[in-house]
Parts: sequence; C-alpha cells; structure tokens
Amino acid sequence: MRTSLAALAVCLLAALPAAAQDKCLTGASTLPDQRDLAALRTSTDAACPCASFASRGDYQKCARAPLDAALAGGDLRRECKRTATKINKGAVCGSTKIACGRYAPGKKTPLSCKVKDAAKCQDGAGFQSAACTDETHCADVVDWTASTCVDVRDFGPHAPGVRVMTFTKTSVTTYCTGGSGSCGAPPRGAGCACGAPADCTSGVCEQQTRTLTTPVWYPAPPGSGPIDPMYAGVLNAPLDTTAAPYPILMFSHGSCGFPLQSKFLTPLVATYGFVVAAPPHPGNTIIDPGCGSPSSQAASFLERSTDIRFVLDQLLAANGDSMSPFFGSIDPNRIGMSGHSFGGNTTYNVVSIDSRFKTALPMAGAVIGTPMLTVPSMSMLGQVDSVVNLPAIRTTYDNAQPPKYLVEIKNTGHFAFSDGCFPGPDCNPPTTLTQPEAHADVLRYAVPFLMVYLAGDQSFLPFLSLPAGPSFEVRAEP
Repeated sequence: MRTSLAALAVCLLAALPAAAQDKCLTGASTLPDQRDLAALRTSTDAACPCASFASRGDYQKCARAPLDAALAGGDLRRECKRTATKINKGAVCGSTKIACGRYAPGKKTPLSCKVKDAAKCQDGAGFQSAACTDETHCADVVDWTASTCVDVRDFGPHAPGVRVMTFTKTSVTTYCTGGSGSCGAPPRGAGCACGAPADCTSGVCEQQTRTLTTPVWYPAPPGSGPIDPMYAGVLNAPLDTTAAPYPILMFSHGSCGFPLQSKFLTPLVATYGFVVAAPPHPGNTIIDPGCGSPSSQAASFLERSTDIRFVLDQLLAANGDSMSPFFGSIDPNRIGMSGHSFGGNTTYNVVSIDSRFKTALPMAGAVIGTPMLTVPSMSMLGQVDSVVNLPAIRTTYDNAQPPKYLVEIKNTGHFAFSDGCFPGPDCNPPTTLTQPEAHADVLRYAVPFLMVYLAGDQSFLPFLSLPAGPSFEVRAEP
C-alpha cells in the first residue's frame, strides 16, 4: 500500500494560506488542502499503525486524535474535517474486511469503495467490483486505482529492461560544414542549416550523418535487476516473452532535451507491457551548443519526424530478425507516439504523415500550424504552463477526432512531463506541484490511456471515467 506522493511536499515549505470560504479541495484551496490532508494521513499512519489494531473501533478512536490536533493547530482547515473523517472511516485497519472498489459506468459518481467482507465484493447489475486486498484505505482505491486495485504510479507486472541501440541515418536538411561554417543569412553559426550552396559563405552546404543513440525500454522478467539509475532500467536484461508481441511507443524529447528526460514515465510504461523507444534529435539536444536557436529549431522541425520513423523502421526490422534480442517482441499493428513540448509537436506531425501510428499522447505540445489528430489521442497540459500556447492545445483537442481526451493538471506547468525543471513560474513549489506530485498526476491518466487505446486492455477504462478528481480538469469524447 502506498499513500499520495503529495505527502512529500510537507518536507518542503508550508502550503500557502487557503481562502477560508473555499470548500475543501476547491478553488485556491485545492493544493494546500491536498497537502494538509496528505500530511494528516502521514501523521495518522505514524500514530496509528494499521496492522496494530484488533478492531476498527479502536483504530477510529486512535485516528481521531491526529485529526483533532491538526484542526486545533491550524494544520487543517475546518472545511476539510468531513473529508478527513471520511478517509479515516474508509480504512480497513483493525478488521478482516477489505477495501472493495466499485466501477459503475454511466453513474454520476462512477468510482466508489466500501469496506466489506471479501466474499461480498462481487460484480452486480451495472457495476464491477475489485477486492483491493493490498490497500488499507478506500480513498487510495478510488483516487489512485480508479477502483481497480491497480496503482499506475507503481511498476506493472514486468521489470523494466533497457538496451541502448545506435542507429545512423542521413539528415533531411543540409548544413554548413567545414571552413568557418557560417551561413549567408542570420542567424549565423557553425553547423546551421542552409537552403542552397550560396547560403554557405565559407564551407560546404551538405547533408550530415545523424547518430541516433536510442534507449529502448521493454518488459523484462519480474524480479530482474539491478536497475541502472542512469536508465532506470535493467541494462541488457532478457526480454520477457510471456506476453509478446508488445505494443511499441515512440517518445520524442523536448527542445534542448534528451532521450532520458522523462524516466518517471518511459521505463514505467515498459513494465506494463510496452516497448518504449526514445531517440535523440541531434542538434536539438541539451549537449548541442545553440540547441534552442531559431536555425536549430527550424532544422529540428524537419528532422524530428524522420528520426522517429527511421528508428521505428529499425526496430521493426529487428522484430523480424531471429538474431535480434527483439525478435518477435513488437506488434507492428500497435504503434503509438508521444512526446513533450517540441516532442509534442513531433507527435502531431508523425501521426499525421504515418498511418502506422495508432495513438497520440502529446504532453505540453508545441502547436505549430493547425494539427489534426485523427487517431485516439490524449492531450495533456499543465495549467500554469508559460512556455507553450495553451489555447492552441485546447483548439487542437477541439479539432481532433474522437476518441479524444484533454487532461489539464492544475497547479503545475511545462516541466510536469520531465524529470527536471527550471525554477520559475512553471516549477515553484510550494506554489506549484513538486515534481513527484506532478509525475503522479501525469501517470494517473497517461498509463491508462496507453493501456486502453494502444494495448487494448479495457480493464483500465475506469481510470478514464469522468468526473475527474480535484487535481484535474478533463474533457473527453470516448
């Protein structure tokens, strides 16, 4: 059992004062209330260890003391007393009963949970039940498992294997090389793209070799190890063939990003039964001087889609090669595309030109032009994003064909979808979410979307039901 990652925030600064008139978990009070409730849950678990009680009554009596103390000390708003009491009453502590999750599609409140005898936790007319024997609180069953008992913040049934594969291809654009390497028109700089030989005042205007050193995560047998911290996976682990072939997800990093920028996501997705490949985009990675210059951006816009499609071609070729460790491991009919920021733009572009791609998951995508998503899609954004055009993302969702989802995460910005962040309005805890808090919210929707629409596993549909929790604003046309 695990509690909300929001509890980590209590190790930072105290939450900002909330508006006293707000109802619990609403308005400006949403984030402070979430953190205060998480802090109360932590103090309650410490004072009242679940396994130490012989009766639920004894546990409830113990749990009232931390709640009363939090209210008296101003650590929890009075408006949240009822919510906190409900969390405590939804605990199985001191009982032989279990947390029974219920999913009732079409109901106003489709997700619920009750503490009951395991024998009574059964499906009924119009609803499905799940016996969540590993969970101690119904609040966790609803919030983090969508009443399915699967917490998508945790690894799936496989271990994360990873191999680093190097591919080379010829660039689409031409570059000034040799001599001073300056182009004939601004912006100037070595290696800048040129449209014709005359643009290169010193040097040669020519295509270049692009080296694509690509981490590829995949399902490894359970218990494989050790996990290499650089890749968040078990290097060169054997591939678990028990459920092969697997869907494949291509991931494109942001401008001045790098393939390992979102390790909170890419290896974890692999543990749910996916091959996940994240090629670099040379010239537009964090190690490239001038990676964010206008000329680099323009060149990368042209190169990125071909980088993704080329690496996919190589992996599909490996899938058919009996000498490859990926032989027979990839399902060529289940190919998805995802990316962050400029990689979100790459996602729009790739799925529009290559019919092999069956799903799109752009995250804080940079919208250029008027992309039209015609495959199942989930567009994700942070509502305080100061980097990309949020109205353009919403318009892209409006123009997309269903099934489609727009997931807006409150109190976070552009870097919710990467491991690191640049301090500023987008990443400014405690005013905004911490990275672990933001990552938990991203996983809550991204993993189920991929499971349903790319892997074809309908058991994850409850995660996509509406209404959403207090951290999200979600629009959907399933």
